[in-house]
Order: sequence, then structure tokens, then C-alpha cells
Amino acid sequence: MQTILSRLRALPDRYLLYFILILFLPAHLIHLDLGAFIGDEAIRALVALEMDLSGNYIATTMNGAPYINKPPLFNWMILAVTKLMGGFDELPSRLITVFFLCIFGYTVYRTVRQRFTPEYAFLAAMMTVTSGRFLFYDSMLGLIDTTFTWVMYLLFMSIWYFGKREQWLRLFLASYFLMAVGFLLKAFPAVVFQGLSLLAGLYYFGKLKLLFSRQHFAGIALAAGMVGLWLGIYAQYRPLDVLIPNLMQESVKRTVVQHTFASTFYHIAKFPFDSVYHFLPYSLLLIFWFDRRFWSHIRRDEFVFFNFLMLAVNLPVYWTSSQVMPRYLLMFIPLFNVVGMYLLQLNREPQTWRFKAFFWMLGSLLALSPVVTMAMPFVPQVNFVSGIWPVSVVLTLALATIAAMYFIDKERFLWWFIAGLLLIRIGFDLIILPSRHHENDTSIARRDVIRMADKYVDRRWFVWADSEIREPGMFYATQRLGYIVERTDRNDIPNALYLVNMQQFPDFEGKCVDTLRTDYTSRTLLLFVRD
Repeated sequence: MQTILSRLRALPDRYLLYFILILFLPAHLIHLDLGAFIGDEAIRALVALEMDLSGNYIATTMNGAPYINKPPLFNWMILAVTKLMGGFDELPSRLITVFFLCIFGYTVYRTVRQRFTPEYAFLAAMMTVTSGRFLFYDSMLGLIDTTFTWVMYLLFMSIWYFGKREQWLRLFLASYFLMAVGFLLKAFPAVVFQGLSLLAGLYYFGKLKLLFSRQHFAGIALAAGMVGLWLGIYAQYRPLDVLIPNLMQESVKRTVVQHTFASTFYHIAKFPFDSVYHFLPYSLLLIFWFDRRFWSHIRRDEFVFFNFLMLAVNLPVYWTSSQVMPRYLLMFIPLFNVVGMYLLQLNREPQTWRFKAFFWMLGSLLALSPVVTMAMPFVPQVNFVSGIWPVSVVLTLALATIAAMYFIDKERFLWWFIAGLLLIRIGFDLIILPSRHHENDTSIARRDVIRMADKYVDRRWFVWADSEIREPGMFYATQRLGYIVERTDRNDIPNALYLVNMQQFPDFEGKCVDTLRTDYTSRTLLLFVRD
């Protein structure tokens, strides 16, 4: 064993790098399509599916009614990948997320590499894509946010890249182009990011006067042209006076504009603690921020300070917004990590108490992992998973080896920690995901709606009036039936089957033929026929 550990310690950096990259793909692809869609995933996929069924790729619908909460770019991506793969299911949407997560990591590497060593840049990239929120949640879901995160990070870095070179026209064109792409993904949040980041960037470079330059107006014209083209085509189908206010409402509904002072104050107070929790383990780098020399340290390096500036001007928007979901903050991870890693390096050589505390906190987490995997076959909630014993044994031995290397090869402790995290994710894929989705609400709802779609395939399905339904069920019903399940307030349609929310419509007349379980146990739909 000692010989093996000695050989591992002697491995060149590039072999350890290859090992980490080899682990990355299986960690993110194993059982990617196992779980049923959650709500927001189902919305994106259902809108793309109805695009395909209707042939209308501009004026999107959901259950046949206008869908005006998001622009269509991500739905186009889902539709394109689905066509390439040959069918609508969970995999295309989630593969898009994994693809853009890889691109995001590579972008962080290339950007940081321009200022620091390849090793530093690699760690910055991997610490971004293995942050807890990505590793154990968002990388598994087919949501817009990872794609939008990459676009917004590019926006931040385009301001840095072209600003440093004093290429002002390119700065405005690139950042406004990225803003327009972001708008076509999530609408007005991209405008907020652009406005705050551009002002801060021009102030940093001492060029605020360029706000009134021809170069700036050229950038505005480019973004206006891109967004205006979509809106102009959209206007051929539906009026804009409904779409645009709704997009704005979607952007402000979680902010202080729509919430009480008390709820906002409560959110402001708990936001830092929530963020540290959701973005563990690298959020522990925060320990290096609480230093009286913090300001002088980050001012030593202009790239580090620029990352801090982008974080400082954009984060308050979410810090003061109630009901912010952690996935809205993903673009801030590399900004935080670059600052945190820089401070870590300053503390590493003198072996300060901050460095020792960080080292032992990560080491304790890693050392605990083989104990947990060793116990898996004895846990009733997961020990029924096929192959639990060999998976547990292999993972325990591998994680024990990596934990040992973490403490032996201290110069590369972060490398070994990242490798350990990816192995933990593989264990999560093989053990936790099958048990989580064995008989949970989403899986039962998916199975139930597929059963009913096969049973009542000879009837035309409708959603009654404005019955509150759940999008996952509607996606699987539409996928199985092969047509759009529309809403209707007509009760005299021949051969119709109505999905009715009885909490809203207790007096609906008809013969109840079945019950549809949704992924919300509190929301059950009854199926009625009127013969």
C-alpha cells in the first residue's frame, strides 16, 4: 500500500489532470435520464414538444395556450437536440446542461489561464463545475440556468478582455451580443447584468465617457436588432403588449418590488448563510475574506479585483430579492473562486491559521466519504439497489486512497479533493439516484400518466378551463398521446376526456373514470367523460 501511495505522489500533474477529466464524464452521465422531469424541466420540454407538434417555433404554447414567461431560445435547443437523438424524453434537455457545464468550465480555464498558471486555471475551472450546487443538483436537470450562466460569465469576461486591450468597439459589440443571447434565454435579467457590469467595467477602466460614444450606440443597435428581430416576427402572431409586460413581471416577481419589507429583510439576513450552504465546499473559501488586509490583497492583482468588482455590483440584486433560487447565482461561482483562490495562495506559504482551517475542513469531509460508502449496504433505504456491495467496496477503497493522498500529497490537496468529489458523485449516481427515484412522487406520477395515456388513447384529452395542473404530467401525456392536450371550457366535445382539478371545480358534471396522480401529492386530477 505504501508503494502505491508513493507512486501516486510521484505522478506528474498532467496524469492527475487526465484522471480528473476522465472521472468528470461518467460522473455527469450515469443515470442522467433516470429521474422524471421536475416542474421547470417539464415546462421547457413541453413547450419544445408543442413547438414540434404545432409547427410554430415563435409564438410558443403550453397546453395549447400562449406561453409568455420565457423567450424561446432554450426550447429551440431542446428541440434541435431531440431531433438529433430521435425522441422526446429526459435525456436531450439534461445533455444540454452537461454540455454547457463543460463549456463553462473550459471558458473559466481559458480566461483565468491568461492571468495565472495552467494549474491555477485548471483548479479554478474544476472548482466551479464541482461546486456543490452544480455537482449534486443543477448538472442533473434540463434547466435554462447553466446555459444562461455561461453566457453571463462570458459577458463579464468580455468586458475585461476587450477593456484591457482598449478595444472599445469590440467590448460593446461582444457584451451587447451576449446580452441579447441572454435575453432570448431569460429576458430582462440579462439586461440588468449588462447594465451593472458595463457601468462597473467602464468605471474600472476610467472610460465612463464612452457611454455616450458611437461604439456604445453600435452595441445597443446590435442587441436591439437581435431582440427586435425576434419581437418583430413574434408580433406577426400575437400582440407585444401582452408579452413584454409579462416578461418584465417574470423578472421582478421575486424582487423587493413584489415583496414586503419584512420578507426582504429576512432574506437579506439569511442570504449569506444559504449561499454558503448551497455552494459548499468551496464557499468555505469565505474564511479568507474576513481579513483586515482583504482590500489591500485583492488590489494587488487587477484581474482578481475585476472579478471582485463584477461580484460586488451584481450580487446585491439577488441579495435583496426574496425567493431567489440558488441556481440564479451560478455565474458568481468562478468570480468568487478566483478571489478566494488568490487569497488562499497568499495564506498558503506562511501556513496561516486560515489556510490550516480550510485544509482540515476539506480533509475532514473527504476522510468521512469512505466511511459513508462503506455503510451503504447496511442502509435500508438504499441497500436494495442492484450491485450495492461491489459498488460500495470499490468506492470505499478508491475514496480511502484519495483521502490518504490528500494528506500525503499536500501540495496538490485540491486536486485530490476534486477527484474525490467526482468519485462521490459517481457513487451518488449509482446508489442514491436509483433509490431516490424508485418510488418517489415524480416517478409515480410519470408512470401513472403513461398508464392512463395508453388506457384512454381512443379519447381526445383536454384540460378543463383553468384547472391547476402539473407540467410533468402534461409533458408525459402529450409525449405519449402525440398531440397537444389543450385547455377548453366546452363540455360538449364528442369522445372527450377532461382533466379536472376538483378543488377548483367541485361541481363539474360528468362520469369520473380515473384519477391522475401528479408529482404534487396535494394536487390530484380526476378524469371525466361526458357521454
